[in-house]
Amino acid sequence: MGLRSMYKVFRETRNAAREEATLAVVGDSPRASEVAALLGAQRNMRGAEIILTISGTGATISGKAVEDPGEIQISAGYGKELVQDLTVRIVRAMDEDFLVALAKGYPPFRRAVCEEITRNNARQNAVIGALPIPGADMPVMTANQARMVLNIAAAFGEELSMDRARELIGVLAAGFGLRALSRQAVKFVPVGGWAASSVIAYAGTVAMGRSSILYFERGGQRVGEKEMAEIRRRALKEGRSFVSRLRRKK
Repeated sequence: MGLRSMYKVFRETRNAAREEATLAVVGDSPRASEVAALLGAQRNMRGAEIILTISGTGATISGKAVEDPGEIQISAGYGKELVQDLTVRIVRAMDEDFLVALAKGYPPFRRAVCEEITRNNARQNAVIGALPIPGADMPVMTANQARMVLNIAAAFGEELSMDRARELIGVLAAGFGLRALSRQAVKFVPVGGWAASSVIAYAGTVAMGRSSILYFERGGQRVGEKEMAEIRRRALKEGRSFVSRLRRKK
C-alpha cells in the first residue's frame, strides 16, 4: 500500500475513533439495572447517543447512533450469556460510524463490534473480488483490509500514530497467511472465475480480521499456525456460503 493511501486510511480510522457513543439503559424493569451493570452503561438518558429502554414486556433501542431503531430481544440468560447475546443485537442496530466509539467506551462490546467490522469489510471485498477487471480490485481490497485492522485496533483502545498503524498492518497482514489460504481454497471452492476470486477475497478478509481480534484480545500475542489454519478453514466455508447467495442474486 502506498504512503498516500496509508495516510488516508489512517486519517479515516482516527476520525472514526473520535466519535462519541454513550450508552444509557433506562426503564423500570428489574432487568434494566442488571443490564446496565453488565454493560457498564449509565442509567439516565442525558447526552446518550444509544438508549436501551427495558420494560416488563421487552426492550427498544433508539438514539442518534442507532441506524435501525425499534424493538430488540433480550434473552432469558444471565451474566456472560446475556452480554454475548445482547451486544450482538445492539451492534447490528447501530450506525456503522459509531461502532469503534462504542467498543472503545464499553469493553463488553469489543468482540461483537470487531466481528461486525470484519463481516462488513468481507462482504465489500467479496463484491469487489467479483469485478471482471483483473488487478483492479487489489488496491481497494487492500485499503479495506487496512482500514479494518486499524478500526479493530482502535476498538481495543490502541492509540494509533502513523508509524504504529503501519507496523500493525504489516504484522497482521503477514500473520494471516494469504498463500496458505489460497492453497486451502482449492479444496473449498469447486468453481473458478469470479466466484473463486470472490470467495478468496471474503475469506482472506475474515481471516485477517479474526486473527487481528485475537491478537488484541491476547495483548499483542500472534496467533499460532494451527489455530490460524482453523481460522482460514472456517473463513473459506463462510466465504463459499456468502458467494453462493451472491450467485443466486445475479
